[in-house]
Amino acid sequence: MSSTKVHNHKQTGGEKETPRTGTWISLGVVAAVILFTYLVLFGLYMGRV
Repeated sequence: MSSTKVHNHKQTGGEKETPRTGTWISLGVVAAVILFTYLVLFGLYMGRV
């Protein structure tokens, strides 16, 4: 059997914080959608009661 090597290419440029910023933006969007859904469902529930 032959062994394969996995090469991890790391970018050592000025774009070091870009993936983390994208992660926080995505997390914020998901949190906003969850909060919006909760508020809509809560409003519908309170409208019925």
